[in-house]
Amino acid sequence: MPKPIFRIFATYKISNKVGVTRRPVEGVIDTFATTDDINEMKNDETIMNRILYLHKKKPDKFKVEIIKVDIEDQYGFTNY
Repeated sequence: MPKPIFRIFATYKISNKVGVTRRPVEGVIDTFATTDDINEMKNDETIMNRILYLHKKKPDKFKVEIIKVDIEDQYGFTNY
């Protein structure tokens, strides 16, 4: 059964897991998600890995905190 695809804007903050050594990096990512549940998006590993990849950070040394999620619109359905 196909799932709906939503375009989202996620505001995030990247910080060091070990301790506070620098100011956290903040930003906004424009991406797609297959759910409109904001709590599920905040814990989604795919979105967090995409953010870490954009900033060239390793997941074992940094943590991503998604602060706010704005759902723009539904763009269609998946094929699976």
